[in-house]
Amino acid sequence: MEKITYDAMRNFIIDNELTDSVAISLHPDSFDDLVMDYLDANGLLLQRPFEILGIEIVQDGTGNVTKNSVNLLDIA
Repeated sequence: MEKITYDAMRNFIIDNELTDSVAISLHPDSFDDLVMDYLDANGLLLQRPFEILGIEIVQDGTGNVTKNSVNLLDIA
């Protein structure tokens, strides 16, 4: 993904037909950018856990996810 935005993430979820059996892990910088874009789009309201279209979005703590890439985690 060129840049991870709220709209781009929604489109990624829809295009890949993701279900709640996965979570998305993002690089900490990409996660922060997405959260800020989400807050702008939703009037500064953030739900916990952070979800878009029912898919949980988490910040990578392993250092394995590169910036502007998406890692799918199987949570089923």
